[in-house]
Amino acid sequence: MVSDSRHEIINDNVDVGVRIFLSKEAAGFKSLHWHSHIEIVLVLEGEVTFHFNHQEVVLKPNEFVVVGSEILRATSNLANVSLVLQIPVDYLNHYWPHSELLLFSLPTSERDKWSYDYQAIASLLKEMTKIYAQKEMGYLLLFNSKMLDALYRLITKYSVSLAPKKLSEKSQIKDILSYVYKHYQEPLSVNGIANRFHYHPDYLSRKFKIDTGLTLTRYIRQLRLEHIHQDVLNTNIPVNDLFKKHGLNNRRLGIQLFKKLYDSTPMEIRRNRELK
Repeated sequence: MVSDSRHEIINDNVDVGVRIFLSKEAAGFKSLHWHSHIEIVLVLEGEVTFHFNHQEVVLKPNEFVVVGSEILRATSNLANVSLVLQIPVDYLNHYWPHSELLLFSLPTSERDKWSYDYQAIASLLKEMTKIYAQKEMGYLLLFNSKMLDALYRLITKYSVSLAPKKLSEKSQIKDILSYVYKHYQEPLSVNGIANRFHYHPDYLSRKFKIDTGLTLTRYIRQLRLEHIHQDVLNTNIPVNDLFKKHGLNNRRLGIQLFKKLYDSTPMEIRRNRELK
């Protein structure tokens, strides 16, 4: 579930203190968001691309990513099945102090992804998911032993610590993201947002691009398109009305941008939905 601030609200599995689940997604896109958990995603089928810290990480089957707490990220994906483990900072701080400052640098080459530690972590994630799904006698002990083993390998092998100042520098941008998310259906401009947050428009444009990798205008458009896409999949509202509902009044430009992002027009996606 996502709140109005684009800060993702995560309900942990109470018995184990973390959240673990199997995610099955259709092709799609999710604009910039963040949460206070460390997130591990292991792709089982399909393909998922993470965009964060000015990098693009493409995950194929048996590949995983780890995104630190409070890190801005966006995702684009083909149809996929993935394992997701989300670990609260408060939970991990019992074992590794200041885990909110951890960043992770994982192997990028095919050769390095076959290293012992990388493959061991992938296997542990799969075992954890199976253990939790079956919940046989003693599953809590077994689940936690696997998880702590995986986390130890991740942190000691693939993490670096971020300076506290770096973590706080993005808080102002998050305030702007929250504002845009709440008001994206309304007319928005860089000048108007800059005035609201007491920035010069040119400074805000540069700062937003440096911190997120996107222009503010592009983020606003992506956010509107994401909402349009969800309504195309889940409602029967006429496509023309969806563009107006979500603040994209130029229908021709909207369809061009939508096709560039989702590789199909809204009408094509809806027709395919109806054929299934």
